[in-house]
Amino acid sequence: MSQKIINMQLNLKLQSNRSQLPIIDETVMWPYLAKELECIPTPQIELFSGIKWGYYSQLFTPAYWKAQYLMHNQDNNFSINYRLGENILEEVVACLLGGFGLKSEIGLAAFDRLKKRGQIKKGASFDTICQSLKEPFSNKQKKVHYRFPNQKAKFISEFLNRDDLNSIPYYCDLTFREWLISVNGIGPKTASWITRNFLNSENVAIIDVHIHRACKLMGLISNHLDIQKDYFILEKIFLDFCKKLEVQPSKMDALMWLQMKESNKVALKAINNNRKKQ
Repeated sequence: MSQKIINMQLNLKLQSNRSQLPIIDETVMWPYLAKELECIPTPQIELFSGIKWGYYSQLFTPAYWKAQYLMHNQDNNFSINYRLGENILEEVVACLLGGFGLKSEIGLAAFDRLKKRGQIKKGASFDTICQSLKEPFSNKQKKVHYRFPNQKAKFISEFLNRDDLNSIPYYCDLTFREWLISVNGIGPKTASWITRNFLNSENVAIIDVHIHRACKLMGLISNHLDIQKDYFILEKIFLDFCKKLEVQPSKMDALMWLQMKESNKVALKAINNNRKKQ
C-alpha cells in the first residue's frame, strides 16, 4: 500500500476520519489541568435535567469527557484537517466509497484509484467507474475486492452527472447538507460527514454507533432512539451536550469516537448493565 494511501487512511480515521489522537503527557499539563478541573461542576450538579456531571475520574461521565477534552486540547496536534479530497467532487466520492460494512483502507484505495485514473470528474460514466471498483486491491499482501462495486458506481456516476454541480450551496453549512442529502446514496450521517469535512462546520455532528453509545452511557438518549430514523434528534442532543461543555463538536466527536471504539467491549458491558438496572 502506498504511503499516500496510508496518510489518507489516517486522515479518514479522524472520523470516519477521526484519527488516532496523540498520547498526552499529563505531567507537564498538570498545573494547567488542575486549575481547569476545579472549574468543572461538582459531581451532583445537573448538566441537564436528570443528568449529573459525575466524576471526571469515572469513565464516560460528562465530567470525564470534559476533562479528556481539556487535556487533548492543550496539544497542538489536536487541530484537525478533515478533508479527504482536493475539491467537492473528490470529497463526496471519497465519502461515498466509505461507510457501513466497508473497510476504510479499501475505500481509500478505491478513491485513490479513481482519482489517479482521472475518473472523478463531471460526466464520468458508470461503466468506467464500475470496472475500476471491480478490479482487486492489494491489502497486506492479499488480493481483496471492493464490496458493492455496482451500487457504489451507480451512486458515484449519478452524482458526477448531476446538472447542478455548478450551483452547490456552499454559503450555508446546513443548506449544503440538505443539498447533499438529495444525492442518491447519501444519508444524514454521510451528508454531515462531508459538511464537517469540507466546510469545517461546527453545526453538524457525525452520529455513529460509537457516539450513540457514549450518549447512552451518559443517559443523554433513550434506548428507543435510532441512528437511522432519529438522526437529527440525536444530532441536536449531541450538539446541545457540546454547548453545555463549551467544547467544539468536531473535536469532541473525534475524541469520543476513538475512545469508544478502543473500549468497545467495556462500553457494551456498561450499556447492558444499565439496561438490567432499568
